[in-house]
Amino acid sequence: MGKMPHIHLDPGIGATAAILPGDPARVDVIASYLTDVREEAFNREYKSITGSYRGKRILAISTGMGGPSTAICVEELADIGVTDMIRIGSCGALQQHLSLGQLVLCDKAVCDDGTSQTYTDYFRYASPEVKNRSCCTEQEIEYAKADPALLNACEEAVKELGFAYDIGPARSHDALYLKRKPQLDEHYSEKGVYASDMETAALFAVGAVRGIRTAGILNVVVEWKKDIKEGVASYKDGADAAAQGEKNEILVALEALYRMG
Repeated sequence: MGKMPHIHLDPGIGATAAILPGDPARVDVIASYLTDVREEAFNREYKSITGSYRGKRILAISTGMGGPSTAICVEELADIGVTDMIRIGSCGALQQHLSLGQLVLCDKAVCDDGTSQTYTDYFRYASPEVKNRSCCTEQEIEYAKADPALLNACEEAVKELGFAYDIGPARSHDALYLKRKPQLDEHYSEKGVYASDMETAALFAVGAVRGIRTAGILNVVVEWKKDIKEGVASYKDGADAAAQGEKNEILVALEALYRMG
């Protein structure tokens, strides 16, 4: 097998577990937690390295922003034998109790983006067992689900590390600056959704179709009803609790993947 056309990786990377940040710069942060780090590729938005964490070989690769680039990355990773994938990313809180830097372990994600909706069409024709494991509809909202075993490993890790966290659903969408977004945020907040991002549903949906284990850990960088631009800018400056949350989610992901064996 040759290298994948977009991520420029092949099975020779020697890793079946991957951490998927959105931002290529975050790959360098992950590298600081690994030993025997090797730069693998950097094509388009897909920057990748491999390294060891407690003796386990880990791949870190950025997905870029949004569902389409995430889905391409996940598909190509599945083709080269990666079986466990955890997204680490930032989110806006949709609940008052979530604070800056707190982690949200996503048990499911609202399919409010075009990519996950395209994939979840598959489940309409799947067996009831596959459908129940992969997606659900609640209060007329369609969700893609995380893998229970990988989610459980994330929860065990975050408890052991002692980081502030909660478990709940995210809403994945395609339009960060949509004028109606405040109204949509209110709607999904009332439905019990915890966080807003742009990639988690695509990850879960593709993972379910491809039969791989996926999970999502989101770091709150914008509190409920706070300004998006200010929150993201503050996070990028690395000067607040959200910057610590990024470090925390990396450690949780690494520990969870280690626990999966």
